[in-house]
Amino acid sequence: MKIPTKPNFHLLKNIRALAAMNNRIGDNLFHFGANEELVRELMSVGVKFVIIGGLAVAWYCPERQADDLDLLIEPSLENSTRISSALAKLHLSGFSADSFTRLGLQVPLKGSYYAELITPTQGLPTYSEVEADALPAKLFGMPVLVASIPALIAMKKIAVSTLAEQSEKHLNDIALLQKCAAKTLLQ
Repeated sequence: MKIPTKPNFHLLKNIRALAAMNNRIGDNLFHFGANEELVRELMSVGVKFVIIGGLAVAWYCPERQADDLDLLIEPSLENSTRISSALAKLHLSGFSADSFTRLGLQVPLKGSYYAELITPTQGLPTYSEVEADALPAKLFGMPVLVASIPALIAMKKIAVSTLAEQSEKHLNDIALLQKCAAKTLLQ
């Protein structure tokens, strides 16, 4: 078999189109844009995070499309220090070593990235619980964790009760996740 020396742009275009439809091929999550730089920097300093939100829903439910990146971060002082260091290297200022230690934070990085750093809300589930049930995946070729369906449903239910303007989106995600979970059980 002859190995092509030039990239097959038709194949790449089809892979990108498929990824855009469902954000996942095999164990690889697909996400385009500047967020790769953010994820690489967070990982280079050892930040503990789990992928949540629309991209995590898309991991389980191919019909869900996601364009942003929501990361649940461990709210410890050590992790917060690493996050602040990574963000400083990316020229995002204004964060101190303890900026990410409080529960219930939602820190959009929308100016430079299409991402949001989130700490768990008071109650459930905790970061440790989400991390313990998370599944391994790859994002930008790097190993990451994706929140489990039960954890996503629990977080979406909290979002419905606290974010009225986005409740329809979260209710749709809950219904999708329940449908995908039922399909998985039937297989």
